[in-house]
Amino acid sequence: MHRRLAAVPLVVALALAAPAAAQQSPETPAAVQVQEIVVTATRIESTIATAPDAITVVTREEIDALDARTVADVLATVPGVIVSQTGQPGGQTSVFLRGASSGQTLVLVDGVRVNNAFNGRYDFVDTTVDNVERIEVVRGPQSTRYGSDALGGVINIVTKRSAAANSGSALVEVGENASTRVRAATTAVLGPVSLSAEGGAFDTDNERPNSKFHEAGGSFGATWRASERFDVGLSGSYRESSAGTPNDTFTNDPNDSTRIKTSLTTLLVHGVPAAWWDARLSLSAGHERVVFDGPEPNPPFFSGNLKTETVTDARHADLQNVFAIAAGHQLFLGLSHDSSPTDYTSSSAFGVASIDKTVTANAVSGQYDWSPAKSFTASLGGRVDDFNTFGTHATWRAGGRYTVAASGTILRANVGTGFRAPTVADLYYPGFSNPDLEPEENFGWDAGVEQPLAGGRLQVGANWFQNDFDNLIAYSTTAFRPENIAEARTAGVEASLLWTPTASLSVNGAYTWLPTAEDRTTGERLLRRAKHSGSVGAVYRFPRWVRLDTLLTFSGSAPDKNFSTFPAQDVENDGYLKWDLGVTVTPATWLDLGARVENLLDEEYEQAFGFPALGRTFWGGATVRF
Repeated sequence: MHRRLAAVPLVVALALAAPAAAQQSPETPAAVQVQEIVVTATRIESTIATAPDAITVVTREEIDALDARTVADVLATVPGVIVSQTGQPGGQTSVFLRGASSGQTLVLVDGVRVNNAFNGRYDFVDTTVDNVERIEVVRGPQSTRYGSDALGGVINIVTKRSAAANSGSALVEVGENASTRVRAATTAVLGPVSLSAEGGAFDTDNERPNSKFHEAGGSFGATWRASERFDVGLSGSYRESSAGTPNDTFTNDPNDSTRIKTSLTTLLVHGVPAAWWDARLSLSAGHERVVFDGPEPNPPFFSGNLKTETVTDARHADLQNVFAIAAGHQLFLGLSHDSSPTDYTSSSAFGVASIDKTVTANAVSGQYDWSPAKSFTASLGGRVDDFNTFGTHATWRAGGRYTVAASGTILRANVGTGFRAPTVADLYYPGFSNPDLEPEENFGWDAGVEQPLAGGRLQVGANWFQNDFDNLIAYSTTAFRPENIAEARTAGVEASLLWTPTASLSVNGAYTWLPTAEDRTTGERLLRRAKHSGSVGAVYRFPRWVRLDTLLTFSGSAPDKNFSTFPAQDVENDGYLKWDLGVTVTPATWLDLGARVENLLDEEYEQAFGFPALGRTFWGGATVRF
């Protein structure tokens, strides 16, 4: 589905609205331009208008209009996405896509999986938008395209790999709680070679004791276009962060800390051997080291010093071929290999535990797209994955899209299966593991409609979806180890709105209604899944050099657990309403001056695993372009 979703109740809030939408020419409606965005996460490249899948793409222009610092900030405005952060900046940040758990949402960087092999999750805590070109969110089971972990969908972070001209920029921002952000970026074109690089740092004391956060890193991209039919791309990134870790509001640990270092290097070779054959080979190597240090005191149990270190490597090879076998017929064939060595150690009052295991997976996949006319696309795919830990698993998906010529109405429907392989922790953690676990599975479907109005300047849409999860891994209180014993169901509606009444004003809305998020084994609602969440925002560009943006985000209450007690007690995380307002002034083509206020309208907001949030935060800064 196209861009952000929004239900009818949000329309009344449009005047408060929030960011988004790329700059438009006076004669071209935003809704028309959006349709031309090419999506790569669908394996066979397509535009949003022609793809059967429910898709959201957030462009670089939209990211800038949001004044977002992290990818999680951007994802909070996407329909079907719930972002859960453990407190202020630096806290663990998880994403739930269509109600699936954080381990059931696959995260990619330039098509390369980055979920942690030890626990299967991806922590967005230090993932900045500094070198991001766009973010693609493909909702619904996507294991047929990417294998394990893609039950709720796929988030593909596409980085800047090339440049059209020489350029550069430098940014400095300051804010409350001794917060600072610095960033520098440059691009260069040297004949057939284009280069990009960025680096920066973010520091904040935060308000809560023992919650200082530091993040720094950089990335680069290089593309050599040898000819119209052959190019080679190389990209790399490195990030490190350190954070005081006070844990939940019931314990307030005074001295725990977490340090994270990550790196990723990817080589992409792209060739067109014939007019009917497009081939891509991707080779990547990732590394992540997470150290948690928990010296005494460790409230509430005071169980002695605790230290853990998790080191994971990810080696990935992916070959994809797209064959245009006839007019309107495209066939994708892919091979992939993944190897993930994992080394985990922990020491505590209960002793020392260690794991040294390598998970390998090989897969073959195929997808057939049929477009007999511009108004219709059908897609059918299948994949078989083979793991050294549990054996083979097969998945499939099918989808279709039809555009009504007279009205421009787009109808979409998809159905498919997904799976999540048992993690290293599930299979091998000393004393609390089960080497005989089978993968988690799900069956999901969605149906959607998208309607352009007012000559294409207004676009509204909705998706209805349901996911049934089986064979879920949960801890058995009788066997005292993880077992495939749980079931769950999520179902709801995603709604979107994009309105561009003039070339100067654009309005976005996103709303997710998740009435069903049920653990069908216990009958309880799944933790941290709010029934209502969404955003609405606007950007207004004055004729000369001033831009205003405003963003309203909200979430309803959600159940949680207080693990500082035994057994853990049920708690309710209050909902929140947050209003951001920003202004950017461009007195010269080479200078932007900006200010922003983030205002929490619900002063009582507090998460069991978070903190009493600040009522208002101010930011100010400048960007110099050269």
